[in-house]
Amino acid sequence: MSICRLKQLFYVVLLSFPLLIPIATIAFDQNAADRLLPMEVDGKYGFVSASGEIVIPVNFEFAWGFHEGLASVWKDGKAGFIDKSGKFVIRPQFEYARAFENGLADVEMDARWGFINKNGTFVVPPRYIQTRSFSDGLAAVQTDNELWGYVAKDGKERIPPQFTLAWDFSEHLAAVFRGNRCGFIDEAGVEAVPFQFNDCRGMKDGVGAVRVDKQWGYITATGDFLITPRFEDAQLFFEGLAAVEQNGKWGFIDREGHVVIAPQFDYSPVEPTITPFSEGLAGVTKDGKFGYADKTGVYVIGPTFKKGFDFRDGIAEVCNSKLCGYIDKHGIRIWPKPNSTEP
Repeated sequence: MSICRLKQLFYVVLLSFPLLIPIATIAFDQNAADRLLPMEVDGKYGFVSASGEIVIPVNFEFAWGFHEGLASVWKDGKAGFIDKSGKFVIRPQFEYARAFENGLADVEMDARWGFINKNGTFVVPPRYIQTRSFSDGLAAVQTDNELWGYVAKDGKERIPPQFTLAWDFSEHLAAVFRGNRCGFIDEAGVEAVPFQFNDCRGMKDGVGAVRVDKQWGYITATGDFLITPRFEDAQLFFEGLAAVEQNGKWGFIDREGHVVIAPQFDYSPVEPTITPFSEGLAGVTKDGKFGYADKTGVYVIGPTFKKGFDFRDGIAEVCNSKLCGYIDKHGIRIWPKPNSTEP
């Protein structure tokens, strides 16, 4: 599978479930001062500093951001991990490699997924069809019978494979499917919220998004409705606001269900055209143009991009039709440099 195809597949999977996995191609846990950001020049990838200076030259076929001090990069068609000097600490040997979470990274080898530690040693052998990252000490895994269960860091399956679909634990609960019904389980695998929903989108700040028939609403961690289902689509709450769809357009509501920003924005299932609120701003798209609005719906960074991601430590990745780069919260380009000849 080509690198371009891998990146396209990542975006499709990520945006199909935008609330269980935060949208980002850059690292979550780096200190702002020493962050390294992946960038592309003429089809090759390297890393720049938060001020836009090249730190690791463009030597790689593809790269994801640093997480827990390491970044997955591709060389000669295989993925490995480098440190912030650009040196491989885990040699390229995997078909795919995701970020380290809690000391472990899920990697693909010979069409099977497992987990390695930072020495590159498998602690969970590559025996699964698919995996998700560890959270709350457990990772969702799909076995050969196509059912999902959960494995612990010692490689033992703590919750036997029994679900048709399973997501990461968050706040000690995980959204899972039995057949075509979704509910929530606790870390012991015990049903915490009954399997009564058509779809679920995780739990955050004690509130989960669920679908009943064709309408989305919100429940508490005990399964009681906080906001009755009445939206065509819905995301989780971030910074007190959640994006919802009404009459084919997206806006934002508060935790009481009141509309704070009227539905007016567009959403794409295959590209990041709307983001949750982060650092007081949300990425939104109108008439094919992407920008950033505040919690009153007023643009702070005008809609001049094709797509973008949420802000982290004052930096966001944005893209036009030809190029992706980074901006600060004033909309000033960090990379490519403002005086660059790149578009």
